[in-house]
Amino acid sequence: MRVVVGYFGLTRSLRFTAPAIRGNILAPLRQHGFDILQVGHFNLPERIDNPRSGEAGIVPDRGEAALLDLDLCWIEPQRDGAIAREYELASAFPDAFADGYASLRNLCHQLRSLDRLWSLITLAAPDPADLVIFLRPDLLYLDRLDPPTTLAPLLADACDLVVPSWQGWGGINDRFAFATAAAAGIYASRWRCLVDACLDMGFLHAEHFLRQVVERAGLRTVTTELRAVRVRADGRISGNDATMLAAAGPPALAPAE
Repeated sequence: MRVVVGYFGLTRSLRFTAPAIRGNILAPLRQHGFDILQVGHFNLPERIDNPRSGEAGIVPDRGEAALLDLDLCWIEPQRDGAIAREYELASAFPDAFADGYASLRNLCHQLRSLDRLWSLITLAAPDPADLVIFLRPDLLYLDRLDPPTTLAPLLADACDLVVPSWQGWGGINDRFAFATAAAAGIYASRWRCLVDACLDMGFLHAEHFLRQVVERAGLRTVTTELRAVRVRADGRISGNDATMLAAAGPPALAPAE
């Protein structure tokens, strides 16, 4: 069976996160006999300036994506003009992140990247029997994936989507996901219904938006305890994730094949 592993967003911290991706996600898949196709769409801003994350004046490394050994890769300059319509509408509503709509802008860029990733994946003509894994490259995956456990509900047609059980913030955690090919298209292309979602919810919030999309599509979801923490461009762990990292201890790594 083939698994399509799709990466999206910013590669800003891959020098810190790539070993865990290889050891905790890719190696277990290969060891359980899965063929892997790796695809990535990445935004490349001129600089990373994010007061909320404490990153300022950081110039991204375009070559960092090479650490993933991708089969298909699309690196695109990050320009606000590409999200102008959606951002303008979403910013007319209350700021769910309370940071002057900076996080809203970043969310729009991330969702657009996810949508572009799906366009790239479709070029690989995924089979209906394929599974798709969506991973953010700026996450440190703390736990080793156990495919027989985590992927079993998908393989048995008992669910459509596997999502993290933690930090749902009243919605569904959107950090990463495991999906059937059909559900993957709905999950990845939700950027296209962002305007309608804002009009319906009265704001834009990542986890609430995903929950709305999942419920409207009637996707069956189960959760996984597999944990991941956000890593900033300078290697710092997001403050909201520090407790999770402390409880987990050193990541459980194994050499990638």
